[in-house]
Amino acid sequence: MIISYAGRDDDAFRRNTEAIIRSLSVQNRASEARTLREALRPVSSKAGDIRSGQSTNVSVSVLTRQSPGLISFLPQMRKRTLVFPEQTQKSVDEVLLEFRASDKLAEAGLSPRRKLLFWGPPGCGKTATAQWLAAELGLPCGIVRLASLISSYVGETGANLQRVLQMADQTPMVLLLDEADAIAKSRDAENDVGEMRRVVNALLQGLDACTSRHSIVILASNHTHLFDEALWRRFDDVVEFPLPSLTERLKLLRHLTSGLKLKGSLPTVAKNLAGRSYAELERAVFEVAKSSILNERDSIPASEIAAASGRLQNKVSAAMRRKKPHSR
Repeated sequence: MIISYAGRDDDAFRRNTEAIIRSLSVQNRASEARTLREALRPVSSKAGDIRSGQSTNVSVSVLTRQSPGLISFLPQMRKRTLVFPEQTQKSVDEVLLEFRASDKLAEAGLSPRRKLLFWGPPGCGKTATAQWLAAELGLPCGIVRLASLISSYVGETGANLQRVLQMADQTPMVLLLDEADAIAKSRDAENDVGEMRRVVNALLQGLDACTSRHSIVILASNHTHLFDEALWRRFDDVVEFPLPSLTERLKLLRHLTSGLKLKGSLPTVAKNLAGRSYAELERAVFEVAKSSILNERDSIPASEIAAASGRLQNKVSAAMRRKKPHSR
């Protein structure tokens, strides 16, 4: 916060203050949260004026103009704790270490790991890790939903894809290509069409042409079994983001509930939430935290976290089972 104030970065100052307000609210320190919220209003208003005019982040503003509708630049992640299995954490730390030592590696004719595959089920930290890496390296984080690049016009999808990768080659950034299986399917697939084969070729050529050691390109997917075989040779590392184990669920729950007064056994809750993703655990804790604030309760039964998760899961299951009504 002090750094953002010294740099006259109202947007960053507002985000940091909002994070403190959320923390105070979760800790049932409503009066302090209210005082900060009232003091923040003039800054929020000013930040809104800036966003409606010119962006204070020149590099992101320029990048966005260069790729209209192709890349969305995510806000810089504030400091947060990411919980991973040991092997995932080791892989992410190695990427960070090598990138920071890229000049030293270059002297030996080597390059850092800069073309990565993040794979695993939804809600297990692929996007959050890309944001975290960007924040640690002081780079903008761009995300491309590859399914949105697909065009009905012949050649346009491949051209869009190569434009995106060319930008990552020319401008330092962390670029996340999400839903990679949408365009990276095997060219041997029975239902493949000529245009999609050209798209896969464009992806391979774009990755080969992206040689900058100042950017990281990450492909993320839940369905890597669909990938074209040639794509695997383009990755410098493959990082798995699995569902959390009991140890990881408990670690994350302890971190998320550090500002709450709980009654009951958190290890039991973690055990009962087997099969849930990190995002699902976070959502359940936030639901319970909001309920405690709105109902002004001093303490919360730990079992309510599992109950909240169950309710959210039931809603998702009901929505997935629902069929469209027959047309008449």
